[in-house]
Amino acid sequence: MFVDYGYYTDSFAGSLVPAEEFAPLEREAERLLGYITNKRYLEVSDAATVSAIKNSLCSAIEEAYEIDQQYVNIPAGVTSETTDGHSVTFAKVDQSSIMQQRKKIMYDIFAQDLFDTGLLYQGVYP
Repeated sequence: MFVDYGYYTDSFAGSLVPAEEFAPLEREAERLLGYITNKRYLEVSDAATVSAIKNSLCSAIEEAYEIDQQYVNIPAGVTSETTDGHSVTFAKVDQSSIMQQRKKIMYDIFAQDLFDTGLLYQGVYP
């Protein structure tokens, strides 16, 4: 783990993500960061760049957590319901679309935070 929960709460001053949900989100964010940097972020020794990487990971973790929270209380497929006229709207929200949203928001954060570090992969990202 490049970033642990202690760094998230102390140095980043994060409080949104609970401790029990931090590690899986951190692994997901770090896996994507490894992909878009060709794992070059692991070789960085400059303290300012390491700090930027860690803060970017923490931001990505928080955003992924917020996306998860948008869907946690929605009953399977129901996006809106009115009881007066009995109108129910269903939407197809599956795990893969949630994962795509998370991946996109994390990628956008990494691209914004690390654009000037020379770490971002210059190939094609899907």
